[in-house]
Amino acid sequence: MTKGKYNIKAVSAMVGIPAGTLRMWERRYQMIAPQRSESGHRLYTDEQVQLLQKIVAKTKEGLTVRQAVALLETERERAEADERFTACLPAAASFDARQLQQLWDQWMSVYRLEKVVGELFPAFLANLDQWERTGTLTNAHRQFVRSLLAAKLSMMLMTFSTVSADKNVFVVVGPGENDSLPLLLVSIYLCLKGSHVFYIGECVAEVDVLAAIEQTRPSFLLLACDVTTTEGKQWLSAIEQRASNVSLGLVGKGTEPHPRYIGKTQAEWEKKLHL
Repeated sequence: MTKGKYNIKAVSAMVGIPAGTLRMWERRYQMIAPQRSESGHRLYTDEQVQLLQKIVAKTKEGLTVRQAVALLETERERAEADERFTACLPAAASFDARQLQQLWDQWMSVYRLEKVVGELFPAFLANLDQWERTGTLTNAHRQFVRSLLAAKLSMMLMTFSTVSADKNVFVVVGPGENDSLPLLLVSIYLCLKGSHVFYIGECVAEVDVLAAIEQTRPSFLLLACDVTTTEGKQWLSAIEQRASNVSLGLVGKGTEPHPRYIGKTQAEWEKKLHL
């Protein structure tokens, strides 16, 4: 840990802000926590001074202090996310399953699970696709990582599933959709929010899906199918007609054009599902 070396008088002169204002910013916005000397005086690090200078610069551009702090916090989180994802790249490139698992476990030990499932994993998958498009990874690397993540998410779904929830959610992969990751991510997120999730998966006949819906009587249906194809459209239409009293949401690339599409991230899910 970097040791603080500047007292508040020195920092006040360096950033051009009165010491009393610096103390007020610290209490009100909690953007930094200066260390204390043995006598109890504040001691600021170089990084903390740089942060204060950035905040002052943003206020001169017209932002309020609160807006400046929020903007810099967003930038910091984005930089940390890039660093987290980049750390996975060597493990993915060398097919190192153990290292990838350890990195993902670190995420779950540091952040709330809702953030990991609703923000970090979706963003990581976007990075994974980008690495393939740019030639940083091959399709074999990408599929290896996605298969590993799907296995991990399946285990998480079993771990967090509850049978005592008030809301039942029925989850099915329909025709033309071969990517289970979006469904798994939303399913786990709904579990964490207190829903009982029935995850059916793929290759289930339409008649069996409808029978299972009748048996479990869910309050919400979560489906993935390629609605750009005739088969996918017909399958979805049959589900909508036979389960018209159940709320329905769609996930996956093949559902993005549909008005029932609920998005890829926590923020989109919460907006669409009113969580």
